[in-house]
Amino acid sequence: MKYRYVVLAYLCIVTLVLASCVAEIIPTQPPQSPQEYLSNALDWIESHSVKIDTVDWAAIREQALVLAPDPQSTEDTYPALEFVVTQLGDSATFFIPANRAQETRIDLGFDAFYPEAVILTIVPGGPADQAGLRVGDVITAINGAPPRQFEGTPYLDYDDEITVQISVQRADQNQLITVTLEMVPILQRSPWSRSIGTGSSKIGYIELPVTFGWEPYPTIAQWVMREADQPGTCGWILDLRHNFGGNIWSYIAAMGPILGEGTVGGFVYLDGTRDLWRYENHEVFWGRGERDESLVEGQIYELMNPMPSVALLTSRATMAAGELALITFQGRAKIRTFGEPTGGSPFLQFWTILSDGAALNVSGAFSMDRTGHTYKGPIEPDEPVKNDWTVFGTDHDPVILAARNWLLAQSDCAQK
Repeated sequence: MKYRYVVLAYLCIVTLVLASCVAEIIPTQPPQSPQEYLSNALDWIESHSVKIDTVDWAAIREQALVLAPDPQSTEDTYPALEFVVTQLGDSATFFIPANRAQETRIDLGFDAFYPEAVILTIVPGGPADQAGLRVGDVITAINGAPPRQFEGTPYLDYDDEITVQISVQRADQNQLITVTLEMVPILQRSPWSRSIGTGSSKIGYIELPVTFGWEPYPTIAQWVMREADQPGTCGWILDLRHNFGGNIWSYIAAMGPILGEGTVGGFVYLDGTRDLWRYENHEVFWGRGERDESLVEGQIYELMNPMPSVALLTSRATMAAGELALITFQGRAKIRTFGEPTGGSPFLQFWTILSDGAALNVSGAFSMDRTGHTYKGPIEPDEPVKNDWTVFGTDHDPVILAARNWLLAQSDCAQK
C-alpha cells in the first residue's frame, strides 16, 4: 500500500505540519559519499533510537555493512538501511527512499492492515465509500494479486498505481465484490458520537479517528461530545480502535473535558530525562511549551457529569499517537480498557532527512503515564474482547457491549 504508507509512515512530512506532530525533526544532512552516507545514517540511528538497547546493535550494524559492501550510489545503501529499521522492530521506526518523498496520491478512503486485510475505516464521501465498500469487508485481491505486506510494516502494499482494483469478501455474501478506486489527496477523518440509551442511564460514545493536526479536529470533537452528553449520561466510551497515529496534542485537546486537567503523561528519553504532557486551563502543554492544537472554537464544553467513568476501546490498529491517547488516561480514576492489544509503538518519533532526500524515522523516546509507568510495546487491555469489524460501532459490537456493561455497573450509573 505504497501511497497509503507514505501518509502513515511520513505522518507529517507530506502534509507539511511537522511542528504539530509527535515528532522531532533533525536538519537535512549535507552531501556525502555513499560510504559516509551509510555510516552517518547508522550513527544517527544509534544515537537517537531508544530501541538500541533492546537488540544486538553491533551485530545488526555489521550485517548492514555486509549488505552494502561497496556502494556506488546512495541508493545502493537502501537495502542496508531497510534491514536495520526492520530489525529494530516497531512501526514508528522506518526508512523512506528519496524517490517516494514527493508522492501526493495517497488516499483511497479506507484503512486496512496486514495480515487480516479487513477494512477498518470507510471515510464518508471518499473513493471507497462511493464504490460501496463497507467496514468489515475482507480484501482478497489487490490488482489481481493476494494482499501482501509492505516491507515489514503493518500496512498493505497497493503497488505504484493511481488506480487500484480491490476485490473483497462481504460477510453476508458468497460472491466477491470487485471495485476500481482512484487515489485522491489525503481525506480528513472526523470524530463522531452517539448516545447509547439504557433506560434512565445513558452512555456517551465518541470515536476518535486519526488526524495529522487538522485544526478543526478538537472543535468538532467537542461539538459531538455536546450532542452525546444527554440528560442521564453517566459514563463515556472513547473508541481508539481506528486511531493508527497522528497528532497526540489534537487528541488531548479534543478529550480534555472527559480526560480532566493536570499532568496526563510524558516522554522518557535515552538519558532518563522526562518531558511531561499537561492539560491545564483547557490548554495542552508539552514540557514548557503550549501547543497550537489547544485551540477550540467557541466555549470549551463542560460535561453534565464531571470526571465520569470512562471505557477506552483498542485494537491492533491503535498505534503511535493513538496509543499515546490511551496512555493519557492510564492512572486516572474510573477508567478501564477493552478490546485487543495495541500495535506496540507508543513512542516519540525522531526524523532526519538524509542528503539525497530520503527520510529516517526512529523511536526517540518511550512514553509514560501520569504515574510514571513507562510503555515500551503493545498495551494489553484490562478486558480482552475480540473485535468484530462487521458490526463496528453498532449496538451489536461486542467491545462496546462489554464496555457498556462495565460502565453501567459503576457508581456513576448505579445512582441514576
